[in-house]
Amino acid sequence: MSILGALHNRRGTGALTQAAIVAVSFLLALAAGGLLLLMQGHDVLPIYYYLLIQPFTSPDSLVKVLVKATPLIFAGLSVAIAFKCDVFNIGVEGQLYAGALAAAALGAGVSGLPPALHVLVCVLGAMLTGGVLALIPAWLKVRFRVHEVISTIMMNYVINNVVTLVIVDYFRHSGPTPRTPDVLPSARMTQLAPPSQLNTGFLLAAALCVVLYVLVQRTPLGWRIDAAGKNLCAARYSGINSKRLVLTAMLISGALAGLLGAERVLGGFGYLQVNFSPGYGYDGIAIATIANNNPFGCLLMALLMGLLSYGGTNLNIMTDVPSEWVNVLSALIFVFVVAANAVICRLPALREKRRSMKRRVQP
Repeated sequence: MSILGALHNRRGTGALTQAAIVAVSFLLALAAGGLLLLMQGHDVLPIYYYLLIQPFTSPDSLVKVLVKATPLIFAGLSVAIAFKCDVFNIGVEGQLYAGALAAAALGAGVSGLPPALHVLVCVLGAMLTGGVLALIPAWLKVRFRVHEVISTIMMNYVINNVVTLVIVDYFRHSGPTPRTPDVLPSARMTQLAPPSQLNTGFLLAAALCVVLYVLVQRTPLGWRIDAAGKNLCAARYSGINSKRLVLTAMLISGALAGLLGAERVLGGFGYLQVNFSPGYGYDGIAIATIANNNPFGCLLMALLMGLLSYGGTNLNIMTDVPSEWVNVLSALIFVFVVAANAVICRLPALREKRRSMKRRVQP
């Protein structure tokens, strides 16, 4: 099995098994991270208190965790729907920038609309932009067999640089930081806990988890996507239009990435700033992989990543441990989960090999 296949092709694990794997991997990561801290002479208990417990001690801290988690939910769902169809959309980072630019342009340039309609226009424009750009590598895959990993990675650089060029040369707002003008008040998503950035985008992300779960588990399209994810060639020979399915999955994935960009512009910042994403698209790959492409798993993992992200800020303030240590902890969780799933995927083959050896030695 290839490395890319090992990242997401783990169909043998059920929801409860996967949850147990994640829980054990999290504990192992905490143990390994604690050992590293001890080797550096740090006191582990206060560090884990500020990282994992302190964020739950006040409503304001909980709000900040949800703010951190909101874009990660969209990112995880975007990657998961493509991975579910055996398509590697590594271009979420570029697609969310394109969606953010569309939302910023429509939010600042279109006037005279009621607030709800204006937000809807901006969101649909962002989703359409992200979806269309995701269709380009999907079309190259089904038409010319260009591997989507290569094309989406290359498109990330192209899109990001084009968006930067457009912001700096055409939409540059006065000020030291390259950014677009503020979107109109009618284009802003409702703030749930001002002055924080928590907005209705979080509720939308949670609702999308339910919608995508129903889509995958209860609809013919979801059944075809799941069948294609298990074996795209077998699905093709069973009569499923695999090319159309790849295009559909990438369209949905890109649209969700564009929605992420719209949430950051309309609900978070109120404008589009150059290099605003700390790597949401790449975080989405880790979230979808650990969650086994389950929408509710993506929600829980995004909340955990949001907790670690906010807790890392606490570490920077309250201790002498740099916030980058949280990235090490997240990487450990990812490694343990992937390793556990790789072992589980190989267990049936190992059992069959053992049975074959027993049959050979028997008289």
